Amino acid sequence: MPGGWVLAAAPVKLCVLGCLLLALPAGQAFLPNFWSRILTLSWDSHTHQYMTEQALLNITLDTLSALRPQDLQATPQQVRPWDKFVRKANDISVRFWHAVGEVVRANANVDFWSTTRSDPEYHFDSERVEGATAKLREFWNQTLSSIRNKEYQGARKSLGQLLHSLQDFYSHSNWVEMGQQSVYLHLLHPGEPSVPFIVLLTFLAPGKCSHGGLLDSSRHREAKGGINKDSTSPLFSPHHYLHAEAARLATAATVAMLLDLRNAVGPSSFLRLLSVRERPALVFVMDTTGSMFEEITAARLRALSIIQARAHDPEQPGTYLLVPFHDPDVGPVYETEDPEMFMHYLENLTALGGGDEPEMCLSAVLLALTHSPPLSEIFVFTDASPKDAHLNSTVEALALEKQSKVTFLLTEDSSSVGRGRGARKRREALSAERFFLYTRLSSVSGGLTIFTTNSDIQRVSAIVQDNTAGNKVTLLHAESDSSSVLNHSFHVDQAVKTVTLHLAGTLKHCILTNPTGREYRITQSHKP
Repeated sequence: MPGGWVLAAAPVKLCVLGCLLLALPAGQAFLPNFWSRILTLSWDSHTHQYMTEQALLNITLDTLSALRPQDLQATPQQVRPWDKFVRKANDISVRFWHAVGEVVRANANVDFWSTTRSDPEYHFDSERVEGATAKLREFWNQTLSSIRNKEYQGARKSLGQLLHSLQDFYSHSNWVEMGQQSVYLHLLHPGEPSVPFIVLLTFLAPGKCSHGGLLDSSRHREAKGGINKDSTSPLFSPHHYLHAEAARLATAATVAMLLDLRNAVGPSSFLRLLSVRERPALVFVMDTTGSMFEEITAARLRALSIIQARAHDPEQPGTYLLVPFHDPDVGPVYETEDPEMFMHYLENLTALGGGDEPEMCLSAVLLALTHSPPLSEIFVFTDASPKDAHLNSTVEALALEKQSKVTFLLTEDSSSVGRGRGARKRREALSAERFFLYTRLSSVSGGLTIFTTNSDIQRVSAIVQDNTAGNKVTLLHAESDSSSVLNHSFHVDQAVKTVTLHLAGTLKHCILTNPTGREYRITQSHKP
């Protein structure tokens, strides 16, 4: 009964709340994220998540403002509401939020990973200031090295860890109690003067102050008390009244460090780090057996069209990735940011041999997912079913983890079978059920499975160009195997410039109705 579900939900929620409260790490500084703030009942506390997000948003906005002053005007000190930021920063897309999320999670995980949550060198605990400072500078060097090597995902991880330790310093030390009004530059700049101070202790020594608060196991031993400024709650932070000042300095230090990082790597690389103004990757997984001549040609022409359209675009260079497969071989992975080199890779593809069922398609898709950036659109050209079906769950899991969409363009054309002695071999048309794993993968990942023919493949491949457009969002993704009439609605506001509909499958009729009630019959020859 519905009532039974409601009654059962309340105890479950209470149980989860209790478990989460007990699971908070004992040596943390600023609360890791939004949920920690709720669990400690300190609604106005500044968390690692909040400080990191605000700093990244504002430094990114400042960087874009310098590049395009006619579009964006702001300073790092301005904290804009999220909705205004999105409306004004047209160069920022869902990829930016994904990148920020990676940094934020890496920051918060320092308080949760078993290898780091109790290590004083990650938190400026136990008077391990020299070790903690060395660890901080190690993260800085790792971040710089990763950015310069274009390993942006690794850079986001080390950046999150760097920010966590840097922010912890202002909550774990007596820097604020000493009356300091500015950030401690010596932490990341050895040439700056150093200042003597103390840091909190995880294990209490005679005459030393403890961390303090409910999460401190030494709070009842001499000397009692503590100076932590983790939150605004007196239950968790003895110096809760200094939390706002500690958070202010931690935020200022975060902003200063991000400015140093931008100056060290340059604005362009800094924006690449956060996936700003970055074109979606163009990823092709290409079956190169002898029956795929038309598909390879269509991929070349479509890639050339995309490259020409991007030629005079001021955005960052995108990633181009090609994974060929031809049983029993898969790969190699061809990856480049040079469009001419990508075209060279495509021109060197040759459709030779093969023609038998099946092929190592999922192995190639797995390679493409592994090497492509998150949120990629991956396009698979084949006419064969998968020989490596055992990889299906692995491929699905990776696609979901990276939030990448996999679209299959499957050609079924038996007209060329046996046309003369010199004709290339076309696989005989078999049951579409053998493509079930493809349709499942595309459905799970948010892509499409499109059945087409040799004569239509070039026209159908236009979906590649549509789906790799910049700042694209999905307004509606719906699937159905019902024969009845279905109605689907999606919302369009002033921020949407162009709407593209992709309809795949057997369609008897389709009517598009706008908010005024005007109807467009899409199955007719004219276009709305």
